[in-house]
Formats: sequence, C-alpha cells, structure tokens
Amino acid sequence: MKQPFRWIGIGIVLLWGCEGLGTSQQPEEEAAPPLTGTIGRSEVRIKEKWRPLVKINSKKPQKTPPFRISGREWKIYWKNKEPGELILILYDANNPDYSEILVNVSTPDEDVIYLTGKGQYRLEVVGKQPYEVLIEELR
Repeated sequence: MKQPFRWIGIGIVLLWGCEGLGTSQQPEEEAAPPLTGTIGRSEVRIKEKWRPLVKINSKKPQKTPPFRISGREWKIYWKNKEPGELILILYDANNPDYSEILVNVSTPDEDVIYLTGKGQYRLEVVGKQPYEVLIEELR
C-alpha cells in the first residue's frame, strides 16, 4: 500500500515543480521576427546618385536648351505651385517628329517621372503660374 502513495506523492511534487518553473521566471517579451524579403524600389532610390542637368523656377512658358542623357535612367521632378495649367512636353532633339506630353495639370500638384533612354532631348514647359522643374540623370 505504500507504493501507490509514493507515486502519488512524486506526481504532486512534479506537478508543483512544473508550476513553480512557470511562475518563478518573468515572461519574456516576444522579439520581433527579423525582416525578410526584398528591398523595395523606393528604398533603393535613397542610395542612388543623381546629377542635376536642368533646373527651372519660373512662372512663364519656356523651352530648355537641348540636354544630353548618357546614363541608364533619368527623372523629371515637377511641381505646380498654384492653380493654373502646367504642361510639360518632351522632344527628342534628334527626331523632330517625336514629342510626348508628360504632364497636363491645372491644380497644385507635384510628382516625379522616371524615364530611360539615352539621347539628346528638349523640354517645353507651358505655365503662367509659379512652377518648378528639375531634370536629373542617374550616375
């Protein structure tokens, strides 16, 4: 009769010991899992080097002189600062038949247009309110 009692006693001691382990330690905060995946395009752009080619701060229509793109990518940042029509037209200086309207807005707005293609270009800006245009090449 002593053997069953002894097994019950050992079970109680084991059960009590397991409960003690859970309460004697402070619960650890869960560590955030490490980030995985690929770097997004916008995060990569932070580390890139851009060389300014043309900068315009004006409030009258104008055409840029021809500028040469020799890098793999370039961008046009534009900002329409006040209400009024702003149109940006891109011309290929070596192909007079080529033109493309890149921007046509009439409210205050701004954006960046990323382009590829080496060559020589001109930009025509139509606007009578304050605007800003910056053309940069990736180096």
